Amino acid sequence: MAGEAFGSGSRKLETLLLETVADGLSHGLSGIENRGGKTTGTLTSTHFEINRDYINFRIAAGYYPGDLSKREPKEFWGDECCINLLVDSNPAAKIQNMLTVDGSMVIRSTTGQGLVPGEAPKFNWATWDVRRLRGREAWLRIVDNNTRPDGIIRVDQIYRSNQPKVDILSNPDEIARANEWTDRVAKHVQRRGFHYTSPTRDVGGMCLTFHEGAYHLFHLFHPYPSKKGGRGDFLPREYIKHARSRDLVYWEDLPIAIWPSQEAGEVACFSGAAVTGDDGTPMIFYTSMSPAEAQASEQWAAVGDAALTTWRKIPHNPVVVNEPNITGTPYGTDPFVFKDGGKWFMGLGTYTTVEGKDKGCFLLYESTDLVNWKYVGKPFVSETSPWEEADFFRLGDKWVVTCEPFGPSQYFTGSFDVEHCKFTPEYHGFLDYAAAADYDPVNHPNNDHGHFIVCTSTLDDKGRRIVTGLAPGGMSLPRVLSLRPDGRLAQSPLPELKQLRREHYGASNLVLSDSTRRIGQATGDMFEVQAEFVPGTAKQFGLKLRCSEDGNRFVQIAYDGEQLEVQGERIPADLMQNEDSLRLHVFLDQTCMEVFANDWVVYTERISCSADDQGVEIFASGGTVELKSIDIWKMDSIW
Repeated sequence: MAGEAFGSGSRKLETLLLETVADGLSHGLSGIENRGGKTTGTLTSTHFEINRDYINFRIAAGYYPGDLSKREPKEFWGDECCINLLVDSNPAAKIQNMLTVDGSMVIRSTTGQGLVPGEAPKFNWATWDVRRLRGREAWLRIVDNNTRPDGIIRVDQIYRSNQPKVDILSNPDEIARANEWTDRVAKHVQRRGFHYTSPTRDVGGMCLTFHEGAYHLFHLFHPYPSKKGGRGDFLPREYIKHARSRDLVYWEDLPIAIWPSQEAGEVACFSGAAVTGDDGTPMIFYTSMSPAEAQASEQWAAVGDAALTTWRKIPHNPVVVNEPNITGTPYGTDPFVFKDGGKWFMGLGTYTTVEGKDKGCFLLYESTDLVNWKYVGKPFVSETSPWEEADFFRLGDKWVVTCEPFGPSQYFTGSFDVEHCKFTPEYHGFLDYAAAADYDPVNHPNNDHGHFIVCTSTLDDKGRRIVTGLAPGGMSLPRVLSLRPDGRLAQSPLPELKQLRREHYGASNLVLSDSTRRIGQATGDMFEVQAEFVPGTAKQFGLKLRCSEDGNRFVQIAYDGEQLEVQGERIPADLMQNEDSLRLHVFLDQTCMEVFANDWVVYTERISCSADDQGVEIFASGGTVELKSIDIWKMDSIW
């Protein structure tokens, strides 16, 4: 016991608290409460062994942020008015900067529902899932570090059991609070014009799936604004947000789908996959982050309703736990799930060390029921850096592997021997060439503020393989995948985007000789351009976008017959045999630009330009070039 918050009888309460935990009785202890107001303090039990699956207790008051009207979660796991469960620390606590007390780690924490003015504190049951902590030594700590009048905490009837007292597989209150906070923040956020962005412009790793006539996007999401100076700053607090579209153009915001289960030790939910089971039940699989237990090596699952809007975590979690002594890898993350030959397969991005070098790869598990999984092997080990956000799917008569090796996303096409769990690559390329030629993590940070990273795909009811990823500030435009005769992966802009076209300008059959020509009028900051050039004697030719009136400022896309140069980056873009023209297809959405060249070179990056610079020009230098056609459309917003 420390401080004055729990009164002179704290020693007796300490003893009773220990007895209540130890004997497993449900009548428990009544009256562990602090004096509120200006007093602070802690009440700590002696150590005990966790030998049941759950710890149940009742708790009142103690809503530690202290502002019930906003219910702002100032701390994810707090240290103001709460009850904590502590265990001996481990190295992961330092990596994640988890809350520690005297070298021990707070592994569970619960606060009350807060005080309602004029009403007595109301007790509510709470449950901690401690199944994965069985056999470990732990202790309890009741904390009052809040001096406000409503800064009080009351706990009673603490007991261990193999049955949870409350349903912890769903948490509508947690989701409701996160959604309320999202709505509040969203009122002050301007969203991208025709790219999907979240209500708070915060989009992380994602999953795209097609279900009953609609496309569903699930992506990582921070519902709360980041804070500085508190214990909770270090916690990622990742939720999984949901959006729905009928055409991959116009999007409808839906409530948060998956939440971090604090009572089960989850710190964050990372990327995953959504599928529909053999019985028609929707399921989400995701990587669960729990530094105290398994780090980024546990895969959890939840089942959803028919609309994919209400989710419930399954009691069998985790469904997959990476075992390094079996897989030879330190972790497994960002699951993708597919069905082939009557079996379900789950893949996880990771790496393995070969002759002292870490090489990116993926693990593969198989299942017949989507709950019980068996490890079957590593189908392929690459020469890249470690992998995240991997995917694996059929395309025509080939198989395609995509991955994010801590930089621009890449792909491999080849064949897959499912019986021997072996993928044989035949071609290797980049899904997006921004920063790919000479990747520089300083100039191209590995997050959603730079180039295209993180990829996810789905097969829709038209038989199309659709892929998307992160673009600056949100999701990239969806792309339709196919295979070119030379083995390269072809990516075409989604045809449905044409419905956003508005005012049009164009020209055709022009010959330029060492000159520049402006096309049409000012285009604004949202437009689409299609241009086809037939190379001549020009050493370089192409487009200048967002041109100033005097022509001194612009974003240039230039071609020299072998490479495309965009914003100073040189990209391989050789023409195929029997190809005689360069086809450029460009989408510019405020400060995000996506460039498609002959359907296989794609470049997605942020641009910097003045709001007054809105012109479009074509140019040729060092000779002549023929412009077969150019079309420019102003684009409408999707919001």
